[in-house]
Amino acid sequence: MTNTERIINVFIDLLHGDELTPEALAAKYQVTTRTAQRDLGSLRDLLQKSELKYVYQHDMKTKTYALRAMNQLTPATVLAILKQLIGTRAFGKPELDQISNELLDLIEPTAASQVRKLCATTRAQYVPVSAGEKALLPRLQQFSEWIASQTTLTFTYEHSDRRHVQSEVGLPISLYFSDFYFYVIMYSNQDPRRVYRLDRFKAIQPTQDVKLKLKLAEKTDEGDFMNKTYLLHGGNETTYRFRYWGLPQTALDRLPHSHVVPETKKVAAANGGGVVIEANGFEQGTLLWVLSQGTTIKVLAPASLVAKVKQELTRTLAQYQE
Repeated sequence: MTNTERIINVFIDLLHGDELTPEALAAKYQVTTRTAQRDLGSLRDLLQKSELKYVYQHDMKTKTYALRAMNQLTPATVLAILKQLIGTRAFGKPELDQISNELLDLIEPTAASQVRKLCATTRAQYVPVSAGEKALLPRLQQFSEWIASQTTLTFTYEHSDRRHVQSEVGLPISLYFSDFYFYVIMYSNQDPRRVYRLDRFKAIQPTQDVKLKLKLAEKTDEGDFMNKTYLLHGGNETTYRFRYWGLPQTALDRLPHSHVVPETKKVAAANGGGVVIEANGFEQGTLLWVLSQGTTIKVLAPASLVAKVKQELTRTLAQYQE
């Protein structure tokens, strides 16, 4: 082995996170301790002259040499990301393991071992949603490339009722995640903002037969769209008010850009207490959320939403009547 090959191998060992000593290197490569020390010194000098984002560290106590990436995440950051990722239940176990390992590789081995232990119990009991049965990472990568290249697609899609698989044409314009699933916002001449669940796409093929072009005026603000979406995006966008007897912050956190409508204590008391909150969202998701709140909520406006809530509650009650 030449001197150059040996130094390259030492550098690779350092990149792998190994903590090296001159004595261990001397024994591994059958050179003198002085030669190993010189190799480590040469690597230090080369790294100082390079623009590589690594710090070359010498621990005087353990007498070891190691490389530390300057752009590493902190252990707390990785722990937070992994706990949130596990909580979403979005990915199957193989992809969850892949993402976890890639994140853990960005922190020091000792810290990575500690973070892995802190996640061990929740990972052992991890149960993904049905979408996790499919490989999502390749689809995320592919759709991100199609969005960037503004590629029109022909595809078949399985709708939620599972009764039909429909062939369609669309231009993917955005990706987002909400409540267990990844979604793709597609543009077509018939609908400038239609949402599809990423895992329900069947055959997907770029097409040259149709070339869709998104008009600037029809472009969707993804952040604004997500703030108005709860569970479902269907129906018209609506501004609604409701009296809420639960902890106000619970509703405010669940409904972005919602706010408490000021009223006097006398008016509030006359109406049974609680607070009045105003929010904005799509009808289907709004109706689901309202129904999920039970007796802690009373819709005040608009009248159309009040009527729909009454109708759904009447239908629900009828199912329990003998």
